[in-house]
Amino acid sequence: MQRGASGFRREDRRRKRERERERMSLSDWHLAVKLADQPLAPKSILRLPETELGEYSLGSYSISFLKQLIAGKLQESVPDPELIDLIYCGRKLKDDQTLDFYGIQPGSTVHVLRKSWPEPDQKPDLPSNCPR
Repeated sequence: MQRGASGFRREDRRRKRERERERMSLSDWHLAVKLADQPLAPKSILRLPETELGEYSLGSYSISFLKQLIAGKLQESVPDPELIDLIYCGRKLKDDQTLDFYGIQPGSTVHVLRKSWPEPDQKPDLPSNCPR
């Protein structure tokens, strides 16, 4: 069975992508972080810290750990990791899941949404002569 020229090109591209992934070191693992409420602001690049060899892969980082990294990098905009939600490909990310679970790859963009907290119910001050 012979392959046409396009079949060889596809195979070559696939092999090239595989070689590029193999060459990528842990220090190349980064994500683009975008604040959803600041659409004109540039993306921030978040480099993920390297792990000890054999400890675990960067894709096994939890979303809650990613939130902590983002809060550390964007301290002025995100003072507390508990006050944000992360969105990837239109999905809200759950804290107990991992980057691998959502298919997040190096260079992916993760959007940061600030949670809005409802204002506490304000009870009007009643005059002292009103029954309570």
